[in-house]
Amino acid sequence: MAPFLILIVGVRPVTAVGTDLVYGAVTKIVGAWVHCKQGTVDFTVVRKLATGSIPGGLLGSLLVILLPRLTHDAERYEQRAIGVLLVLVAIVLLARMAMGNPETPSVKRMRFLQNQGTVIWGAVVGFCVGLTSVGSGSLLAPFLLMLYPSKTAKIVGTDVCHAAVLVSVTGIAHAASGGVEWNLIPTLLAGSIPGVLLGSRLAVYVPARSLRTGLAAVLLLTGFHML
Repeated sequence: MAPFLILIVGVRPVTAVGTDLVYGAVTKIVGAWVHCKQGTVDFTVVRKLATGSIPGGLLGSLLVILLPRLTHDAERYEQRAIGVLLVLVAIVLLARMAMGNPETPSVKRMRFLQNQGTVIWGAVVGFCVGLTSVGSGSLLAPFLLMLYPSKTAKIVGTDVCHAAVLVSVTGIAHAASGGVEWNLIPTLLAGSIPGVLLGSRLAVYVPARSLRTGLAAVLLLTGFHML
């Protein structure tokens, strides 16, 4: 969404990040509510991720807010940061397809991942999201796959629930600084509803591998265009 707002709509990169986060917060809160009702959320993991991601997200948001005061090239730097994250997400998608199902970690490694590792990776993802609005789900999914190698529904539910918390907090931070184009939010939400309905129907007929390959290609092209 942020690249679309920047490249197509013409929104300033710094403002596009906040607009994307506020828009994403609404959609992810709805998704999180559905998953909570279905019982597909591991709230312990959500809490550990949020312990790191909320401070990280606020730090990333603060950097975006202060960037225009620190340099006259704030918009260019922000656009390049988004481009770098898009390329990184594309690489993660391609790597997941190449590697297939991850191996079950050793007991010692699993213990680390479930405790300190979860908080640390949450902080990294939070900073990326606060800074660029990119990666709230795509950077966490591979990590959650290591925790739940055979529980796809719980991966998705936990991912969406944590994203709702993270994106809401960072969205509020950007909104408080005036970094949101509020007039675009209703239009984006109005388009997302039929988009989700159409996408849900098409997803049944399109192979997941083809979808991921296409998405990775679009992210790579967009990311390099923004660098």
